[in-house]
Amino acid sequence: MAHTDQSIDTLVSISGTLASIGLALVAILVSKASIDHVEMIADDLFLFSSLGFLFVVVLGYLAQKQQGTSRSARLLIAAEWTFSASLATIVIGAIAMVYSTV
Repeated sequence: MAHTDQSIDTLVSISGTLASIGLALVAILVSKASIDHVEMIADDLFLFSSLGFLFVVVLGYLAQKQQGTSRSARLLIAAEWTFSASLATIVIGAIAMVYSTV
């Protein structure tokens, strides 16, 4: 995939939104009166994925600032891998939440 300014902007925008959603889920779980073991694991997964998405925002910003250099390309690749890992983590957390309600 060719990296463009638009792809970097999209990655940063989506990561910011998903970080906010993950932090909201953490806040909802923490506010519950009782939380079981599976919900605690899901809470941690949502927190780690949010941190990963925030890291993607930072990497995307740095990649934009160094546009056109080889370092920019490496930062963007790191941002894409971090985004993928964070997305997988939030999906695993969602599966754990569904499992805890069943």
